[in-house]
Amino acid sequence: MAAIMLCNAAGCGGTNNPREQGTNTPGSAIETADLQQQKILDDEVKEELGVGELHGEGANPFRKQTEKAKILYVKDFGAKGDGINNDGSPIRKAITTLKKADPGSRLVFEPNTTYYVSSGDYALLLQNMKDIIIQGENTTILVKPIMGLCLVQNCNNIIIEGINFDYKTKPYAIADVISDRGDGVVHIRTDRSLNIRGTYKQPTPDFFGLVDRQDGRYHVGITSIKVINADEYIYEVRCNEGFAERDKRIKMMLNERYQFIVPMPNVGQAIEQGLTIIENKDFTMQNCNIWSAAKFMFFLRGNEGIVKFRNVHLSPAPGEEDAHMVGWRDGFHCKENRAQLVWENCSAKYLYDDIFNISASMLEVQKIEGETLHLYWQETGSAYTQIRKGDLISFFDTASGERIGTGTVKRAIPSDSIMKVILEEPLQGIKEGESCKAVVDSLAAPGSVIWNCNFHGTFRFRSPIYIVGSRLHVTRMWLNVEAPWEGPVTNHVLFSNCEFTFDNEKEVFIHVGSKNDKWEKADDPYRVRKIIFFHCKIRQNAAEIGEAEQKYDEVRFQQCYE
Repeated sequence: MAAIMLCNAAGCGGTNNPREQGTNTPGSAIETADLQQQKILDDEVKEELGVGELHGEGANPFRKQTEKAKILYVKDFGAKGDGINNDGSPIRKAITTLKKADPGSRLVFEPNTTYYVSSGDYALLLQNMKDIIIQGENTTILVKPIMGLCLVQNCNNIIIEGINFDYKTKPYAIADVISDRGDGVVHIRTDRSLNIRGTYKQPTPDFFGLVDRQDGRYHVGITSIKVINADEYIYEVRCNEGFAERDKRIKMMLNERYQFIVPMPNVGQAIEQGLTIIENKDFTMQNCNIWSAAKFMFFLRGNEGIVKFRNVHLSPAPGEEDAHMVGWRDGFHCKENRAQLVWENCSAKYLYDDIFNISASMLEVQKIEGETLHLYWQETGSAYTQIRKGDLISFFDTASGERIGTGTVKRAIPSDSIMKVILEEPLQGIKEGESCKAVVDSLAAPGSVIWNCNFHGTFRFRSPIYIVGSRLHVTRMWLNVEAPWEGPVTNHVLFSNCEFTFDNEKEVFIHVGSKNDKWEKADDPYRVRKIIFFHCKIRQNAAEIGEAEQKYDEVRFQQCYE
């Protein structure tokens, strides 16, 4: 709360005060006046799972503010803010000046104004900066494809607030399927030009479109898009079988009149992520909207301290709500983060991969030399250099089904394509080979918090997390392990006072389990551990619980109701 009060005292503007947005800000514990009863109710389960406390204050540039702190205005650097002329160069000049300014300085974008950016790699590029604020108030940064929306890298103690991010050319088009030509080939009529000549082929193998249905996710692989009649917006789409039920999904669109959401050529799925937040300490984004992204929305990696999203919403731009599309892939793809990640009063919908994937990469024990473990990062084939002294690493064996245990790193040494690790105390049961897996628990954003949010989509939670007072519409949720790529094996997840809804009232939507088929022969099988649904509105038979997890009573519905 200190950060917000200081900001108001310094004249940052009304958008900094969450009380004016109808929200409150948690202190060192998650608590508000209207959730006092809830806090008392779940204290015991929070303590049992070791979740629910903030690990620090987070970003507060006014901690370091000096009398020489400046207020800079992008208009003074030549930014027109008319939504037409390219403001990229003036914005970059302003950021360069801000970088040299004293702690507590801020760069102000005019309220209710649109800045068009058509040059540069990112519309907003913040690197190697500290103790500053980027301040807007319902300010839109409209971006020419195919640039990144925002990069925040190697920064310390910064805030971005009051900015709406959007692409001038949307990464999608909405189409009617007008004929089925057979063998996966359809003719479509789009609601806008696809801006191509001849035939367009995306270089990535997982190029896809979507059946526009709100129940489930119906992907359709696309090989190519060809112009049939450019004036009438008629195109031929060659669909492949990269996703299940291609022909069935084509019939949905042709016979049941569901529309086809197709990627805009050279825009949709053409770059990996819109907003890249990497290698920072204490970062906050607040009172922001993301109205479109080409593929992934947020990519978070290598962050420390507190990374907080407050009043951040991933949804269609005003006036475009009929288009059920914001981004093609994950909302928040979070890997290899030491930071505690916090979402407060946020929302997201119309994303066609996971809303959250909070995880760390899976490693394997390639070789053992005395007390030295050679850990191999199969996903990249390179050294997993993020490991450092004091990290916790958990080991398990998919061949025996055993949970080996967790050790503390005494020493970490990068060597070519592997990391050499020595534990403070050797663990019995670690062996060489592909089946012996390792995950650095310290890098899976342990202890993160989702508070008073509203999310609609699919979810993957693996490390300890506290999800409280939120509404989750679940198309699918996985509380599991994804060997050989992602871990840890899900553990210590608390859903408290949440409301769950599902695509229908019959099917299973929450999948809890390690898929450990050796668990009966193991002394201490690796398994999903300590999942609690506390005082949640939830249909309990929507959850499918693995055999090992049932045997060891690892999943608990406590005081839940329908």
